[in-house]
Amino acid sequence: MKKSVSPLLQGFIWGGCFTLTAAVSGFVGMTVALKSPLPVNIEPFTEKLQALKRFGLSALFTSPLEQSTNILVMGIDRVPNAEGIDKFTGRSDTMLLVRLEPETHTLKMLSIPRDSRVRLPNGAYTKINGANARGGVPLVKEVIQDNLNGVTVDHYIRVTTDAFKKLVDLVGGVEVYVPVDMQYIDRTQGLYIDLKQGKQVLNGEEAEQFARFRQDNLGDIGRVQRQQILLKALGDKMRSPQMIFKTPQIIDLLQEEIDTDLTSSQIMTLAGFALGLDKKDIRMLMLPGRPSYPREYQLSYWLISEENKQSVIEEYLQIENATPYNRPSPSRIRIAIKNATPNRQLDDKLAELLGENGYRNVYISQKSTIPTTTTQIIVQKGDNESAQQIQRVLNFGELEYSSTGDIDSDITIILGTDAEKLLEENSFIN
Repeated sequence: MKKSVSPLLQGFIWGGCFTLTAAVSGFVGMTVALKSPLPVNIEPFTEKLQALKRFGLSALFTSPLEQSTNILVMGIDRVPNAEGIDKFTGRSDTMLLVRLEPETHTLKMLSIPRDSRVRLPNGAYTKINGANARGGVPLVKEVIQDNLNGVTVDHYIRVTTDAFKKLVDLVGGVEVYVPVDMQYIDRTQGLYIDLKQGKQVLNGEEAEQFARFRQDNLGDIGRVQRQQILLKALGDKMRSPQMIFKTPQIIDLLQEEIDTDLTSSQIMTLAGFALGLDKKDIRMLMLPGRPSYPREYQLSYWLISEENKQSVIEEYLQIENATPYNRPSPSRIRIAIKNATPNRQLDDKLAELLGENGYRNVYISQKSTIPTTTTQIIVQKGDNESAQQIQRVLNFGELEYSSTGDIDSDITIILGTDAEKLLEENSFIN
């Protein structure tokens, strides 16, 4: 039974934590402003304070994350009339392999499409989203290890789909740009989607509609991309200072809607590590592959790319004894250009520039409907080194560690208004 704490005591604890954090932050800020170095290394202490804002006084006694950890995260479909642990016995609507890596100070999320074709221990092939319903977490772990070249899962978290809706509502919604009007009705699933194009704050119900929409030419892969967009938006919202006042409610919600083998102290350690990360330290990737062709199989699948899978394992999951991966030369890197500006000449100018630098496998994709001021270099298939080299060639733009670009590309460049200015002034530095 969960131990109850009086509202008065809760208020005293959280108010005290906030006051303490504000006081120390003010001291640090004053020290930096005066350009006077602090006499001690305060980084471990500030990390504790960040965790303190989220988890209370017990966060002061957590140990730092010392070794890399792989965590399987599954969003589980609703199971009608289920209670307790039975709520987590359905199919997985979302599957993420999350790696927290203190050595590189990064958090890496590998999205595994629900339609991924995998081999079961009995030799049969099926979609990976059915593994949890067939054999629970043990089977999912075994399937991942067998199909991803020996990747191990250290811990797991299963979350009900209701948890995401409730969490979005609890934090006051998430801001995203809906790229097109989305309308769809499926009465058998009780699914009613009606979203208008444009930048907006989505509540829990609308966020679920955004994530579950499949009526475009990307199908399930479009869902994975929108899930990554929502995760980023939710992460931004959760890092805002105002969330300190929501933390007790968030913890209560997660306790009701989560099944995990992590202990409380382990959660504190992982949360403390994650809270110390910047945006650039969080990298998202989709398991590379392609959709199956019509009539290729009886069912439609996401077919995992054996070649690109190896590069993901090497760079994102870093398992021991992985087969070395030979990085492609610039001429083999497939680059998609998407223009988010009104200037239609930018596509050809950028393609010309890339060609002059050895990037000849370049194609112009359809115009982006999402306006942006900063050019994005999207690391679509996890080749970070190639993306960084392209950024050096362009001398502008920011790296986007996600799989939200063109699915046929290795790298997608979405041209923002900064590219328009630089191109018109011919101010590239090659």
